[in-house]
Amino acid sequence: MSTVLILTPIIIGSWPTITAAVMGAAAALGLAVTESVKESMVESAAEVEQEVEVQLAESQVLAQSMVTGKEIVLTRDNLELRVSRDERGRCVVCVKGKGYSKVELKQIADEFTTKLTQCYTYNRVMTELKAKSFQVVNEEVMDDQSVRINVRRWVD
Repeated sequence: MSTVLILTPIIIGSWPTITAAVMGAAAALGLAVTESVKESMVESAAEVEQEVEVQLAESQVLAQSMVTGKEIVLTRDNLELRVSRDERGRCVVCVKGKGYSKVELKQIADEFTTKLTQCYTYNRVMTELKAKSFQVVNEEVMDDQSVRINVRRWVD
């Protein structure tokens, strides 16, 4: 007997869980962490950079899990990506950089949020499978970057 599950993630998690997913997405996209967690800083008005802010779709982050004012900062070349919690408790990704248009920054932010959601969901699924005594038989990354996991569990 086999079962197919299609997961539509709603991100609910603690700061360490979100941090792990951010790091996985960053590594997959070639981003480097400049500081794992840093206090929000006031930016000077003299910098002329394009900036795009994207809210993580369907995110519901518990208020006590991510502290307002803390963020994860990732960089690549002239690009800076910040993951933080906004005042309303939602996960926000802010991308800015010199030499990029707003459309390019939006595309980068969307690609990152998609990868972040996938890493978070994968981590949650694997944790739950292990907790419920399932064995991973096979794991395959498809051409469209979706992940197929075959599992089994022996029932007495």
